[in-house]
Amino acid sequence: MTGSRENIRLALIGCGGIAQTHLEAIARVPRVKLEAIQDINPSAGEAASSKYGCRFTKNPDDIFKDKNLDAVLICAPPVTHFQLMKAALEAGKHVLCEKPFTTHLRDAEAIRELSKKSGKIVMMASKFRFVQDMIEAKKFIESGLLGDVVLSEVIFCSVVDMGKRWNSDPRISGGGVLIDNGSHAVDVIRYLVGPIKSVYAQAGKRTQNIPVEDTARLHFETQTNIIGMVDLSWSLYKHTANYVNVFGTRGTLEVGWAQSLLWDAKEKSSKVFGNGYKKLDAFVRQMEHFADSVQEKVKPILGVEDALESVRVIEAAYTSVREKKWLKVHG
Repeated sequence: MTGSRENIRLALIGCGGIAQTHLEAIARVPRVKLEAIQDINPSAGEAASSKYGCRFTKNPDDIFKDKNLDAVLICAPPVTHFQLMKAALEAGKHVLCEKPFTTHLRDAEAIRELSKKSGKIVMMASKFRFVQDMIEAKKFIESGLLGDVVLSEVIFCSVVDMGKRWNSDPRISGGGVLIDNGSHAVDVIRYLVGPIKSVYAQAGKRTQNIPVEDTARLHFETQTNIIGMVDLSWSLYKHTANYVNVFGTRGTLEVGWAQSLLWDAKEKSSKVFGNGYKKLDAFVRQMEHFADSVQEKVKPILGVEDALESVRVIEAAYTSVREKKWLKVHG
Protein backbone atom coordinates (compact mmCIF):
# COMPACT_ATOMS: atom_id res chain seq x y z
CA MET A 1 0.00 0.00 0.00
CA THR A 2 1.51 3.32 -1.08
CA GLY A 3 0.23 5.10 2.01
CA SER A 4 2.53 3.04 4.23
CA ARG A 5 5.70 3.79 2.33
CA GLU A 6 8.17 6.44 3.38
CA ASN A 7 9.06 7.37 -0.21
CA ILE A 8 7.04 7.71 -3.40
CA ARG A 9 8.65 6.33 -6.54
CA LEU A 10 7.73 8.58 -9.45
CA ALA A 11 8.19 8.61 -13.22
CA LEU A 12 7.91 11.64 -15.51
CA ILE A 13 6.34 11.30 -18.95
CA GLY A 14 7.17 14.20 -21.26
CA CYS A 15 10.26 16.33 -20.84
CA GLY A 16 9.32 19.65 -22.45
CA GLY A 17 9.31 23.17 -21.04
CA ILE A 18 6.86 22.80 -18.14
CA ALA A 19 8.52 19.55 -17.06
CA GLN A 20 11.70 21.45 -16.19
CA THR A 21 9.98 23.29 -13.34
CA HIS A 22 8.37 20.07 -12.17
CA LEU A 23 11.81 18.44 -12.11
CA GLU A 24 13.22 21.27 -10.00
CA ALA A 25 10.29 20.90 -7.62
CA ILE A 26 10.66 17.11 -7.32
CA ALA A 27 14.32 17.60 -6.39
CA ARG A 28 13.17 19.72 -3.44
CA VAL A 29 10.77 17.08 -2.06
CA PRO A 30 13.02 14.38 -0.54
CA ARG A 31 10.32 11.72 -0.10
CA VAL A 32 9.51 11.80 -3.84
CA LYS A 33 12.11 9.75 -5.70
CA LEU A 34 12.33 10.32 -9.43
CA GLU A 35 13.04 6.89 -10.87
CA ALA A 36 12.53 7.38 -14.61
CA ILE A 37 11.92 9.89 -17.40
CA GLN A 38 10.20 9.08 -20.67
CA ASP A 39 10.21 11.21 -23.80
CA ILE A 40 10.14 10.51 -27.53
CA ASN A 41 13.02 13.00 -27.88
CA PRO A 42 16.18 11.24 -26.61
CA SER A 43 18.27 14.41 -26.35
CA ALA A 44 15.82 16.12 -23.97
CA GLY A 45 15.10 13.00 -21.96
CA GLU A 46 18.68 11.84 -21.62
CA ALA A 47 19.87 15.29 -20.57
CA ALA A 48 17.24 15.46 -17.83
CA SER A 49 17.82 11.89 -16.66
CA SER A 50 21.54 12.58 -16.39
CA LYS A 51 20.96 15.80 -14.46
CA TYR A 52 18.50 14.25 -12.00
CA GLY A 53 20.09 10.82 -11.68
CA CYS A 54 17.43 8.52 -13.04
CA ARG A 55 16.96 6.22 -16.01
CA PHE A 56 15.62 7.27 -19.42
CA THR A 57 13.33 5.44 -21.83
CA LYS A 58 11.67 6.37 -25.11
CA ASN A 59 8.84 3.90 -24.56
CA PRO A 60 6.03 4.82 -22.13
CA ASP A 61 5.15 1.13 -21.78
CA ASP A 62 8.41 0.71 -19.86
CA ILE A 63 6.96 3.08 -17.26
CA PHE A 64 3.59 1.36 -17.02
CA LYS A 65 5.11 -2.12 -16.74
CA ASP A 66 7.43 -1.14 -13.88
CA LYS A 67 5.75 -2.52 -10.77
CA ASN A 68 8.15 -0.61 -8.51
CA LEU A 69 6.69 2.76 -9.55
CA ASP A 70 3.95 4.30 -7.43
CA ALA A 71 2.99 7.33 -9.50
CA VAL A 72 3.32 9.06 -12.84
CA LEU A 73 3.60 12.77 -13.64
CA ILE A 74 2.32 13.47 -17.16
CA CYS A 75 3.75 16.50 -18.96
CA ALA A 76 3.23 15.24 -22.51
CA PRO A 77 1.12 17.23 -25.04
CA PRO A 78 -2.61 17.45 -24.21
CA VAL A 79 -3.87 15.18 -26.98
CA THR A 80 -1.94 12.29 -25.37
CA HIS A 81 -3.20 12.85 -21.81
CA PHE A 82 -6.19 10.52 -21.95
CA GLN A 83 -4.37 7.46 -23.24
CA LEU A 84 -1.41 8.01 -20.91
CA MET A 85 -3.61 8.45 -17.84
CA LYS A 86 -5.68 5.42 -18.84
CA ALA A 87 -2.58 3.26 -19.18
CA ALA A 88 -1.17 4.53 -15.88
CA LEU A 89 -4.37 3.83 -13.95
CA GLU A 90 -4.76 0.39 -15.51
CA ALA A 91 -1.18 -0.30 -14.38
CA GLY A 92 -2.04 0.73 -10.82
CA LYS A 93 -0.25 4.08 -10.72
CA HIS A 94 -1.38 7.33 -9.12
CA VAL A 95 -1.45 10.23 -11.60
CA LEU A 96 -0.61 13.92 -11.61
CA CYS A 97 -1.39 15.34 -15.07
CA GLU A 98 -0.64 18.75 -16.48
CA LYS A 99 -3.47 20.95 -17.75
CA PRO A 100 -5.53 20.84 -19.84
CA PHE A 101 -6.58 17.59 -18.19
CA THR A 102 -8.06 16.18 -21.40
CA THR A 103 -9.14 17.69 -24.71
CA HIS A 104 -12.64 16.14 -24.56
CA LEU A 105 -15.15 15.87 -21.74
CA ARG A 106 -15.93 12.23 -22.54
CA ASP A 107 -12.27 11.37 -21.92
CA ALA A 108 -12.25 13.16 -18.57
CA GLU A 109 -15.39 11.23 -17.57
CA ALA A 110 -13.71 7.97 -18.52
CA ILE A 111 -10.68 8.84 -16.37
CA ARG A 112 -12.98 9.57 -13.43
CA GLU A 113 -14.46 6.08 -13.72
CA LEU A 114 -11.03 4.47 -14.04
CA SER A 115 -9.84 6.36 -10.97
CA LYS A 116 -12.80 5.04 -8.97
CA LYS A 117 -12.27 1.51 -10.25
CA SER A 118 -8.53 1.47 -9.57
CA GLY A 119 -8.68 3.34 -6.27
CA LYS A 120 -5.79 5.49 -7.46
CA ILE A 121 -5.53 9.26 -7.08
CA VAL A 122 -5.80 11.44 -10.17
CA MET A 123 -4.93 15.13 -9.87
CA MET A 124 -4.68 17.86 -12.49
CA ALA A 125 -1.64 20.09 -12.08
CA SER A 126 -2.98 23.57 -11.33
CA LYS A 127 -0.11 25.65 -10.01
CA PHE A 128 -2.16 28.71 -9.05
CA ARG A 129 -3.98 26.78 -6.32
CA PHE A 130 -0.59 26.41 -4.66
CA VAL A 131 0.55 30.05 -4.91
CA GLN A 132 0.68 31.32 -1.33
CA ASP A 133 -1.10 34.58 -2.20
CA MET A 134 -3.94 32.59 -3.76
CA ILE A 135 -4.22 30.42 -0.66
CA GLU A 136 -4.42 33.55 1.51
CA ALA A 137 -6.97 35.12 -0.84
CA LYS A 138 -9.25 32.09 -0.48
CA LYS A 139 -9.03 32.38 3.31
CA PHE A 140 -10.06 36.06 3.15
CA ILE A 141 -13.05 35.23 0.95
CA GLU A 142 -14.19 32.34 3.16
CA SER A 143 -13.84 34.46 6.30
CA GLY A 144 -16.40 36.97 5.00
CA LEU A 145 -13.88 39.81 5.10
CA LEU A 146 -14.95 40.96 1.62
CA GLY A 147 -18.64 40.90 2.53
CA ASP A 148 -20.82 39.57 -0.26
CA VAL A 149 -18.64 38.69 -3.24
CA VAL A 150 -20.32 40.05 -6.35
CA LEU A 151 -17.74 40.14 -9.14
CA SER A 152 -14.48 38.41 -10.10
CA GLU A 153 -12.02 38.56 -12.97
CA VAL A 154 -8.93 36.74 -14.19
CA ILE A 155 -6.41 38.18 -16.65
CA PHE A 156 -3.83 36.03 -18.43
CA CYS A 157 -2.63 38.22 -21.29
CA SER A 158 0.87 38.48 -22.73
CA VAL A 159 2.61 38.77 -26.09
CA VAL A 160 4.07 35.44 -27.23
CA ASP A 161 4.98 34.37 -30.75
CA MET A 162 3.03 31.12 -31.10
CA GLY A 163 3.95 30.42 -34.72
CA LYS A 164 6.26 27.51 -33.97
CA ARG A 165 4.81 26.27 -30.68
CA TRP A 166 2.76 23.08 -30.31
CA ASN A 167 0.17 24.95 -28.20
CA SER A 168 -1.15 26.56 -31.39
CA ASP A 169 -1.57 23.27 -33.26
CA PRO A 170 -5.11 22.03 -32.48
CA ARG A 171 -4.13 18.46 -33.43
CA ILE A 172 -1.80 18.49 -30.42
CA SER A 173 -3.30 21.06 -28.04
CA GLY A 174 -7.03 20.66 -28.64
CA GLY A 175 -7.48 24.40 -29.25
CA GLY A 176 -5.92 27.79 -28.65
CA VAL A 177 -5.50 30.18 -25.77
CA LEU A 178 -8.96 29.29 -24.43
CA ILE A 179 -8.04 25.70 -23.60
CA ASP A 180 -4.42 26.53 -22.78
CA ASN A 181 -4.52 29.48 -20.38
CA GLY A 182 -8.27 29.19 -19.91
CA SER A 183 -7.88 25.87 -18.10
CA HIS A 184 -5.85 27.65 -15.42
CA ALA A 185 -8.30 30.55 -15.25
CA VAL A 186 -11.35 28.32 -14.85
CA ASP A 187 -9.72 26.43 -12.00
CA VAL A 188 -8.77 29.70 -10.27
CA ILE A 189 -12.39 30.85 -10.45
CA ARG A 190 -13.72 27.55 -9.12
CA TYR A 191 -11.13 27.57 -6.31
CA LEU A 192 -11.85 31.11 -5.16
CA VAL A 193 -15.56 31.72 -5.79
CA GLY A 194 -17.09 28.32 -6.52
CA PRO A 195 -18.53 26.18 -9.33
CA ILE A 196 -19.39 27.85 -12.64
CA LYS A 197 -23.05 27.67 -13.68
CA SER A 198 -23.04 29.28 -17.13
CA VAL A 199 -20.64 30.78 -19.68
CA TYR A 200 -20.54 33.04 -22.69
CA ALA A 201 -17.27 33.02 -24.64
CA GLN A 202 -15.89 34.98 -27.57
CA ALA A 203 -12.82 34.47 -29.72
CA GLY A 204 -11.10 37.76 -30.51
CA LYS A 205 -9.64 39.04 -33.75
CA ARG A 206 -6.86 36.66 -34.75
CA THR A 207 -3.63 38.61 -35.17
CA GLN A 208 -1.14 35.75 -35.38
CA ASN A 209 -0.93 33.42 -38.36
CA ILE A 210 -2.02 30.34 -36.44
CA PRO A 211 -5.04 28.02 -36.85
CA VAL A 212 -6.48 28.67 -33.36
CA GLU A 213 -7.77 31.63 -31.34
CA ASP A 214 -4.98 33.79 -29.89
CA THR A 215 -7.30 36.04 -27.86
CA ALA A 216 -10.52 35.14 -26.05
CA ARG A 217 -12.91 36.49 -23.45
CA LEU A 218 -14.98 34.27 -21.18
CA HIS A 219 -17.95 35.65 -19.22
CA PHE A 220 -19.21 33.45 -16.41
CA GLU A 221 -21.76 33.15 -13.62
CA THR A 222 -21.21 30.89 -10.64
CA GLN A 223 -23.79 28.74 -8.90
CA THR A 224 -23.98 31.42 -6.18
CA ASN A 225 -24.63 34.13 -8.81
CA ILE A 226 -21.19 35.74 -8.73
CA ILE A 227 -20.46 37.14 -12.19
CA GLY A 228 -17.20 37.90 -13.89
CA MET A 229 -14.95 37.50 -16.87
CA VAL A 230 -11.65 36.06 -17.99
CA ASP A 231 -9.39 37.76 -20.53
CA LEU A 232 -6.91 35.53 -22.32
CA SER A 233 -4.37 36.37 -25.00
CA TRP A 234 -1.08 35.41 -26.57
CA SER A 235 -1.14 38.59 -28.66
CA LEU A 236 -1.71 41.55 -26.34
CA TYR A 237 -0.61 42.80 -22.97
CA LYS A 238 -3.09 44.28 -20.50
CA HIS A 239 -1.27 46.80 -18.35
CA THR A 240 -2.28 45.55 -14.93
CA ALA A 241 -0.26 44.38 -11.96
CA ASN A 242 -2.94 41.86 -10.97
CA TYR A 243 -4.02 38.63 -12.58
CA VAL A 244 -6.97 38.02 -10.25
CA ASN A 245 -9.41 40.54 -8.75
CA VAL A 246 -12.31 39.65 -6.45
CA PHE A 247 -14.81 42.38 -5.58
CA GLY A 248 -17.06 42.29 -2.52
CA THR A 249 -19.32 44.72 -0.69
CA ARG A 250 -16.72 45.31 2.02
CA GLY A 251 -13.51 45.13 0.06
CA THR A 252 -11.47 43.95 -2.89
CA LEU A 253 -8.74 41.36 -3.31
CA GLU A 254 -6.02 42.03 -5.86
CA VAL A 255 -3.76 39.03 -6.47
CA GLY A 256 -0.73 40.24 -8.36
CA TRP A 257 2.46 39.05 -10.01
CA ALA A 258 4.70 41.13 -7.71
CA GLN A 259 2.48 41.68 -4.67
CA SER A 260 -1.10 41.18 -3.52
CA LEU A 261 -3.37 43.73 -1.86
CA LEU A 262 -6.53 43.78 0.24
CA TRP A 263 -8.65 46.93 -0.15
CA ASP A 264 -10.89 47.83 2.80
CA ALA A 265 -13.95 49.67 1.48
CA LYS A 266 -14.80 51.18 4.88
CA GLU A 267 -11.30 52.45 5.66
CA LYS A 268 -10.63 53.25 2.00
CA SER A 269 -7.11 51.90 2.29
CA SER A 270 -5.08 48.93 1.08
CA LYS A 271 -2.68 46.60 2.83
CA VAL A 272 -0.21 44.17 1.29
CA PHE A 273 -0.88 40.54 2.17
CA GLY A 274 1.43 38.70 -0.23
CA ASN A 275 4.64 39.05 -2.19
CA GLY A 276 3.43 37.82 -5.56
CA TYR A 277 3.73 34.81 -7.82
CA LYS A 278 6.61 32.48 -6.95
CA LYS A 279 6.45 29.76 -9.58
CA LEU A 280 8.89 27.22 -8.16
CA ASP A 281 7.48 27.58 -4.64
CA ALA A 282 4.02 26.78 -6.01
CA PHE A 283 5.30 23.70 -7.85
CA VAL A 284 7.06 22.45 -4.72
CA ARG A 285 3.88 22.96 -2.68
CA GLN A 286 1.90 21.12 -5.36
CA MET A 287 4.28 18.15 -5.32
CA GLU A 288 4.20 18.05 -1.51
CA HIS A 289 0.40 17.95 -1.64
CA PHE A 290 0.39 15.20 -4.27
CA ALA A 291 2.77 13.19 -2.08
CA ASP A 292 0.56 13.75 0.97
CA SER A 293 -2.45 12.59 -1.04
CA VAL A 294 -0.72 9.47 -2.34
CA GLN A 295 0.42 8.65 1.21
CA GLU A 296 -3.17 9.12 2.39
CA LYS A 297 -2.29 11.95 4.77
CA VAL A 298 -4.82 14.31 3.14
CA LYS A 299 -7.52 14.28 0.49
CA PRO A 300 -6.55 16.07 -2.75
CA ILE A 301 -7.69 19.69 -2.83
CA LEU A 302 -7.95 19.27 -6.59
CA GLY A 303 -9.37 15.84 -7.25
CA VAL A 304 -10.55 14.15 -10.42
CA GLU A 305 -13.98 15.85 -10.16
CA ASP A 306 -12.31 19.28 -10.20
CA ALA A 307 -10.25 18.28 -13.21
CA LEU A 308 -13.36 17.04 -14.99
CA GLU A 309 -15.23 20.29 -14.27
CA SER A 310 -12.38 22.31 -15.74
CA VAL A 311 -12.73 20.34 -18.98
CA ARG A 312 -16.52 20.67 -18.87
CA VAL A 313 -16.39 24.47 -18.57
CA ILE A 314 -13.85 24.85 -21.37
CA GLU A 315 -15.85 22.56 -23.66
CA ALA A 316 -18.98 24.64 -22.95
CA ALA A 317 -16.97 27.79 -23.69
CA TYR A 318 -15.94 26.51 -27.13
CA THR A 319 -19.56 25.60 -27.88
CA SER A 320 -20.54 29.12 -26.82
CA VAL A 321 -17.98 30.60 -29.24
CA ARG A 322 -19.49 28.62 -32.09
CA GLU A 323 -23.14 29.21 -31.17
CA LYS A 324 -22.67 32.82 -29.97
CA LYS A 325 -24.86 32.45 -26.89
CA TRP A 326 -24.85 31.86 -23.13
CA LEU A 327 -24.77 28.18 -22.20
CA LYS A 328 -25.34 26.29 -18.99
CA VAL A 329 -22.26 24.27 -18.05
CA HIS A 330 -24.42 21.37 -16.95
CA GLY A 331 -26.82 21.22 -19.95
